Formats: sequence, structure tokens, C-alpha cells
Amino acid sequence: INDDRRWWNLTYSFGDDGNSAFIHRLDRLSVGFTTNRTVWRFGRQAISWGNGLMYNPMDVFNPFDPAAVDKEYKTGDDMLYGQFLFANGNDLQAVGIVRRDPLSGDVESDQSSLAVKYHGFIGMNEYDVLVAEHYDDRLLGLGGNLNLGGAVLRGDVTWTDTPRGDTWSAVSSLCYSWVWGGKNISGIVEYYYNGFGQQDGEYWPADLLQNPDLLQRIGRGELFTLGRHYAGLSANVELSPLLIVTPNLFVNLADPSALAQLVMQYDWQQNLLVRAALNLPLGSDGTEYGGIESGTDSRYYSYGASAFFQLAWYF
Repeated sequence: INDDRRWWNLTYSFGDDGNSAFIHRLDRLSVGFTTNRTVWRFGRQAISWGNGLMYNPMDVFNPFDPAAVDKEYKTGDDMLYGQFLFANGNDLQAVGIVRRDPLSGDVESDQSSLAVKYHGFIGMNEYDVLVAEHYDDRLLGLGGNLNLGGAVLRGDVTWTDTPRGDTWSAVSSLCYSWVWGGKNISGIVEYYYNGFGQQDGEYWPADLLQNPDLLQRIGRGELFTLGRHYAGLSANVELSPLLIVTPNLFVNLADPSALAQLVMQYDWQQNLLVRAALNLPLGSDGTEYGGIESGTDSRYYSYGASAFFQLAWYF
């Protein structure tokens, strides 16, 4: 994380000797004004929009990596945020995000964002309508969630007008909770269509260079996938009131290849929480998770098996 694109540079490093460095970053700094119906905030803050649970095409402001383990804290942006609450419970939100060109360092309109989202209710169901100008691209989005028996159907559809044409993306998920063997379980099945992804599944560097829209969004941290069609599977298993285990599977349906993940969360003590995860890529050479070809003989840009551990102290 750095502030190369952000309006204010609030990241400082010192003691850099080539092998190590101390880094301090201020990620929340804002002033606000609130009434019964309105909220105004100016400064560095975070916002999350959209209805995707694993993949989220409507959330373009520093979205989480689908495989991120810790999603408690989201990276902030320098913005003006406003919200108006209607008497019927619906609300209107608007954001203006100011950014700099990372090459020139100047504030540029084609690097900034202006977005408005309306959130409403139809009975017990909810819907969202998004209109935005994002990095000089027009963006429209429509989404919501629907009670379906004992399950919840969620989803979003977005349209982006880029200099290279119209691009559609979508996500849809089905969530259901049940009790099995005396254990509380909630499951998710999600389909994601990435309209910016490689249509033919070719991930050679030369092929990726022909898709600048994809590379720009990966570079900005808005997208985390190279292909077009994905499935996400997840189950949240409460083994005990203190221990939750979550197996996840992220599948590129076109390769096919996948990333398997096992996450554990243990409420160790009153103010201490332990998180751990194992990640295992699955796929043959030439696939997204197995390793894409680098252009040199027998060498691949690939994911590796990895482990994650975190001890969080709340005070």
C-alpha cells in the first residue's frame, strides 16, 4: 500500500538500509457533520458498495482480494462523502475521490472518481443503483438481494464505457444457513463474470499487453483475476462458539484451475483473536493458478502454497 495516487501523502518510511525499513501510514483522517437525515465527511476514509460476497464488480474503491483473510479493515481514500436518509429508509450516497497521476504527481480529473448510489427497499428485499465517473470511464451498476425461501440471492451487474468499448461484469451468489450435527453452518455458492478478463484464456505476457483495461485495473488494485468465468465456494462452520473454520475454493472455470483455502478463526481470550490460513493453488502449467507462461523456456509466473497467521489484540 502506498499513497502514489492519493491526494495526500500520509505514508512515511525511515531507517531504510536496503534490507529493512520502518513504515508508518495514516489511513483514517477525516472531519464530519451528522444530522438525523444527513452525513458529511471529508478526509481519508473507506467505503464499500456492492452485493458480491467473494467477488465484487460494483466495489471499485480499494476492494478486498477475494482470498484476503483479514477483511476487518479496508484501505482508505481521500474523499468527500455524503449520505441522505429518506423517511422510508432508503438512502442516497455520493462520493468524490481526488487522486494524483502517479507519474507526474499532479491532481488530474481523469485519475479521480465521482459516484452516486441509491439504496432502496421493496418489501423485505433491497436494491442498489450506481452511477459513476471512475478514472475517466463511465460506470453504471444495478444490484440487490432477494429472500428466496430460507436462502438469500444476491448479485450485481455493471456496465463500463471505456475508450475501447463497452464492458459488462456481473456477480451472483446464493447464501444458505443450516444446522448439521449440532454445528451452525452457512454456505455460499457464487458465480462471477469478469468482462475485462482474457476472453480466450491466453495469459502470455504479449497477450495480456493487448488488454490494457485489465492490466490497468489490476495495477490499481481493482481486479484480482485474469480470466472471465469464475466460481466461488465457501462454508462457514462453527465448530464451537470460539472456533470457526472456513474452507474456500476459487475456481477459474475456463482453465480449469483453482485456489483452495482453509481459514481458521479462534477467539482465544477476551481481547485476543487468532486467524490462520493455508492457501494451495491447483492447476497445470499455463493456467492462472497453476502458473502462466513467462515467455522464457520452462518458467512460469505462478502462485505458491502459502500460510498466514495473525494475532489481533482489541483494546
